[in-house]
Amino acid sequence: MIELTSDPFVLKPRTAPLTEADFRLHLNINWCRGVLFNVVALKNSVAMVEYDAILWSDDSVMFIEYKDSVGAYKSLSSRRVQQMNSFAKNIARGLGYKNFIFVVVVKGLEDATEKGGVEVMPLFALGNYEPRFASTITELEYLNKMIGKYQREGKEDVAKELGKLKNIFEMEMP
Repeated sequence: MIELTSDPFVLKPRTAPLTEADFRLHLNINWCRGVLFNVVALKNSVAMVEYDAILWSDDSVMFIEYKDSVGAYKSLSSRRVQQMNSFAKNIARGLGYKNFIFVVVVKGLEDATEKGGVEVMPLFALGNYEPRFASTITELEYLNKMIGKYQREGKEDVAKELGKLKNIFEMEMP
């Protein structure tokens, strides 16, 4: 049994529900180097969150929550989705990934939508899905916001200097 540690989280496999067969058939794994299915993230030996799949490449990781019906999806609260997204970011950062994404996949959903700031997609769209990753590095996100702010204010010299700082950070990160 494989265990991954991403302080303070420990990732462990759990048994796979039979309802996830369709999910696995539709999963696009062309971009990734590995996949773990049915992972529970423990914090101080307490189960905090479960992900139905975790896919990774050299610098990016994708966390997926699968719901086998629209009813199951509707019972998932926006707050819980936000928590799962936040945990995914923290786990990805702890494992050393620069980028991450958390998505919810729903069997029977007609159109893509959003819940709790997270992308929600129909199962049939998963096979062609290309992840749009976000940074796990909060400081870089903040620099991007500052650069955008100064560009909107017409302070291009400040934005340019902050852009240089951002490039330095990106080159020094593993």
